[in-house]
Amino acid sequence: MTFEDLPDFINNRRKNDDLLEIEDEIDPYLELTWFLNEEERVGRGKTILFNHVKGSDIPVVGNIFSTHEKMNAILGDTPENVGMGMRNLIRPPKESESLIGRGLEMLKELGGLRPKLHDRLPSSYRILDTVDLKKYPFCTTWPEDAAPFLTLPVVITKDPETGMKNAGMYRMQMYDSETMGMHWQIHKDGSRHYQDYKEKGKIMDVSVTLGTDPLTIFSSVAPLPEPLDEFSFWGLISKKRADLVKGQTVDMHYPMNSEIVLEGYVDTSETRIEGPFGDHTGYYSLSEEFPVFHVRKIVEKKNPIYPTTIVGKLWHEDVIMGKAIERLFLPLVRLQIPEIVDMNTLEEAVFHDMIVVSIKKRYPGHAKKVMFAIWGTGQLMFSKIVLIVDDDIDVHDRKQVIWAMGTRIDPSRDVVIIPGTHTDTLDHAASLLNYGSKMGIDATKKWKSEGFNRPWPDTLSMKKDIQERVEQIRKKMNLSK
Repeated sequence: MTFEDLPDFINNRRKNDDLLEIEDEIDPYLELTWFLNEEERVGRGKTILFNHVKGSDIPVVGNIFSTHEKMNAILGDTPENVGMGMRNLIRPPKESESLIGRGLEMLKELGGLRPKLHDRLPSSYRILDTVDLKKYPFCTTWPEDAAPFLTLPVVITKDPETGMKNAGMYRMQMYDSETMGMHWQIHKDGSRHYQDYKEKGKIMDVSVTLGTDPLTIFSSVAPLPEPLDEFSFWGLISKKRADLVKGQTVDMHYPMNSEIVLEGYVDTSETRIEGPFGDHTGYYSLSEEFPVFHVRKIVEKKNPIYPTTIVGKLWHEDVIMGKAIERLFLPLVRLQIPEIVDMNTLEEAVFHDMIVVSIKKRYPGHAKKVMFAIWGTGQLMFSKIVLIVDDDIDVHDRKQVIWAMGTRIDPSRDVVIIPGTHTDTLDHAASLLNYGSKMGIDATKKWKSEGFNRPWPDTLSMKKDIQERVEQIRKKMNLSK
């Protein structure tokens, strides 16, 4: 199942008793997002529709991705199953298949996912005569935020040479009624396009979609391998072709089911201070110079709904999205690094700061090989700490992971420090912006061929026949889990 648009998703939540509708007037300054925060804190995570927002006549919806059940509904299956489907699509040929035949089959399947391009907007849309960002219920979440921020925008850019589209999610600070800050972190595709335009001395067309179907929103944060773009990824999951419509003032297409679209441009010679902003690291991101987005034209549905999310200290719906990405892309990561058994991008470490990986160890130094492979794979390159464990450790069980660290590490031998390398822009501990160090930890059992000359002790375990006997008695007494 793929939701047609944002209202279709909201109606689905209403039918599933997962929608709270608030009729009281709610202030978008600090108050609205606090409602979302409280709903998640008490453990329900219901989607909330705010029908009356102070200073605006446009409703706001939040907590779109706040439970695993909703994430599965948006993907149409579990992330694990979706990931295996993607792996099967790009799998290498079997012994009975030719390389050319398999390649043509894959091209045919991927080609059928290309978006459908339209020239005219549906009649349900209107093009506004004036640009006034202040009419929208953009939210301020934290007291020291520099201004209201967009937290769920789908920002669409394209490569100036190839024309290939990119849809990414980057926070945007409202400066005034016509301009916003564009937080393009240096390693992101939007920033790469920006740098390409800057080298050519060209103005850059940009469109910003505020509210579309949740799968499109999720696709914009997915760490896709090139040359797969976000709309083809949408098609891969939904088994349909995305409908995109040509912009009125920008030379690009955007989702035809958008609630609100800001068409505009970035002058690559212009920057402005952006921030501070209460970020998912649990700290305020510091003020830095970033590009400025100028709005030329606004296109919106006749009765639009604005989506928002909380960005802040854990736990919020970005954790649900992050774990879905981890499970969805694990099969693809294993195609590149086949010795990986499982991985856990730790939400307590803000995903990028620490990853735990289990491997089937086959040769001396294998753990270090995997560390460096991870640092060379897509957005896993941001992993500040990589911890490698044997495949007898459940990477999702914190107790087992810490036990392996405590009992299988000799720090002087098993800790690798990599100085002078890239870091996530949001790594506040790095000495310089975007530049710092990384640490790898080999928590596997060491072999004689790795210089470990002591006998390795056996791990304690109960005899299997005793385990089975105890379990039979537990079942008889109705004590089994």
